[in-house]
Amino acid sequence: MSWMKDLARRVRSALGAFPLRLGRSKSRVWSHERTPELLHSKVRVGATYSPWLSDREFLNAYRAVKGFTLVDMYRCYELWDLAKQAGRVEGSILEVGVWRGGTGCLLAMAAPGKTVYLADTFRGVVKAGAQDTRYAGGEHADTSAEIVEKLLASAGATNARLLKGIFPDETASVVSGPVSLLHVDVDVYQSGRDVVRWALPRLPAGGMIVFDDYGFSGCEGITRLAGELRETLDGFAFVHNLNGHAIFIRTAKP
Repeated sequence: MSWMKDLARRVRSALGAFPLRLGRSKSRVWSHERTPELLHSKVRVGATYSPWLSDREFLNAYRAVKGFTLVDMYRCYELWDLAKQAGRVEGSILEVGVWRGGTGCLLAMAAPGKTVYLADTFRGVVKAGAQDTRYAGGEHADTSAEIVEKLLASAGATNARLLKGIFPDETASVVSGPVSLLHVDVDVYQSGRDVVRWALPRLPAGGMIVFDDYGFSGCEGITRLAGELRETLDGFAFVHNLNGHAIFIRTAKP
């Protein structure tokens, strides 16, 4: 059992700089003694299999959009793959938080048989609050609907429909029917919460929610929201993905 003692020693050493205690909060395992915080460390992944490198369709699509997104290739490939899987689920695809349209265009190219709604304020982040550690509102405003429309046109993504305004407050009425895949890329807690609350009754069995920025330093509001949903949502499987995505999959009819 010496290896267990050595592991415990290493964990204590790694966490020694933080006065931590085990907590009972539903949204996290650890709590800081003074103010609740989410812990971060460098994640080392040993797997090297890279299926995106042999997917020519994806690589061509990614080359077309990579200058219009802040999302890395690994998460882009996951969105690509999930959008293709969403083809077997009833409903449209919805992305909230589009910025310059890179991932939204990728979703539309992956699922040409579906309507893909792309919602953004084009005024930057909205609804930042106390749950958010870095965002104050207005960030990522360096875009426009025209930039996204030009990208979609150049990619031939005629199945994408742009929604300009706060979602769901101002533009949700345009989206009709069920939603098979929801990509939440809004960066902050309250905006993400409002989007998910709107979408939940519209997700059929097999429907998916993907949170971007999950686990990112500075996006603790999104990580907290995903943690809360994990503890409170019934009928969903949860995938904690260390690439920066949190994924919920509805396993039963709503």
